[in-house]
Amino acid sequence: MDTSNLLIRAVGALAFALSIAGFCVISERLTKLLFAVSSLAWGAQYYLLGVNTGFFIMLLTGVRQAVTIYADVMGRGLRLCLVAGFSAIALLIAYFTWQGWLASSLPLLATLLGTWALFMMGNVGMRKATLVTNMLWAVHGYLFDSWELCLTMIVITVANLYGLYRLRGATVVP
Repeated sequence: MDTSNLLIRAVGALAFALSIAGFCVISERLTKLLFAVSSLAWGAQYYLLGVNTGFFIMLLTGVRQAVTIYADVMGRGLRLCLVAGFSAIALLIAYFTWQGWLASSLPLLATLLGTWALFMMGNVGMRKATLVTNMLWAVHGYLFDSWELCLTMIVITVANLYGLYRLRGATVVP
């Protein structure tokens, strides 16, 4: 294994560990912070892989994740403005880094849906939207040699499905 491939795999392993750690902590804010840092690590892996749209979208995702730490205290109007702003930036990123339909549209669709879900949906709706975004990122990771991202999306999807199962029939308090 050459040095550059070893670095790509090491960054992917770090991103995987940060993503899983986000599910293991109890604090919602620490979870979101770990997800933000893991998104930056995924961005670094995409940079090393030469996938420009994935790189910039992951950086944007990291910033968005950090902002969502405070989403619970934001009014609906501010959350809508943030959705519009992050979506506009994502569209610009895809436009300026366009590498083809799969390379650019999969991360774009994932981030647009994820942005809406994180800022505007409740727990169950957000989890369902996350199932779709996980699928988009898993396919993208597979197509562009990030098997670590594929594995992460599988683990997160299983955890998410389990969470949805546990929520089924439970009284959800807003």
